[in-house]
Amino acid sequence: MSFYSRQERTYVSAQSSHFRIAYAGQFLPIGGTSAAAPTVAGIISLLNDARLSAGLPALGFLNPLIYAIGSQNKSAFNDITEGNNPGCGTEGFNATVGWDPVTGWGTPNFEKLKDILLANTSMSV
Repeated sequence: MSFYSRQERTYVSAQSSHFRIAYAGQFLPIGGTSAAAPTVAGIISLLNDARLSAGLPALGFLNPLIYAIGSQNKSAFNDITEGNNPGCGTEGFNATVGWDPVTGWGTPNFEKLKDILLANTSMSV
């Protein structure tokens, strides 16, 4: 039995180990999705800010856009080729070269993505 779903793919990743947060007056370490998701959200917010400042529309629904950029511009993401995600009684998936179900296209390369998204005014969904 496979838990892989073609409809629910991972598209990007972010470094998510050894983050420090301030909570209730203390600094605490966190990791995982609780660190990666807000990191990616912040990057997307900065990309939208750059586009809006240039008079371009916001990015809109990201999945098709990220998939198109990842498949056409390999330098837009830093490919993660090592690691895996075992869990739920399975061995999970391994990171490989290119898109994989563990890390998607990899971690966003902000400067490359910004250049791509500012140069191509039709890049929004």
